[in-house]
Amino acid sequence: MRVAYLYSLIKFVDWPAPQNDLLIGYVGTPGTGETLLKSLDGRKSDAHTLHVVLSPSDEMLERCEIIYFGDASPEDIRKTLAKVDGRPVLTLGETDSFPRRGGMVGLVKDEDHIEIVVNLELAQRSGVKISSRVLNLATIVRSGGEG
Repeated sequence: MRVAYLYSLIKFVDWPAPQNDLLIGYVGTPGTGETLLKSLDGRKSDAHTLHVVLSPSDEMLERCEIIYFGDASPEDIRKTLAKVDGRPVLTLGETDSFPRRGGMVGLVKDEDHIEIVVNLELAQRSGVKISSRVLNLATIVRSGGEG
């Protein structure tokens, strides 16, 4: 279900230097990564063709426009976020604490639906623009804060 949200969200995000191809790096457990790969790799989203890289190397991280963290360890999340800090990379995780701890968007499962939690300040600072259509549906938080 989160893969569908990611796919839809891409249509409402703008990067400072628009690309025809968007590279999605995946950090986390293999099961979710394989689902992401099968569902999105090679698929089109508006003007973008999506490509998925599982467990990207540092060199591949440099090329990613999106990084999705699926059940990754706190240490892997921290290290990866530090490597892309200040770059226009949309970062997504699966917990409501993710956007409070340096990520941009949390896709949080709540019973039978997904809640979107956004660290708008971090997104703006990195140059990633998230549409007001998404922000109107999201809970906005700050790094280290409660909202």
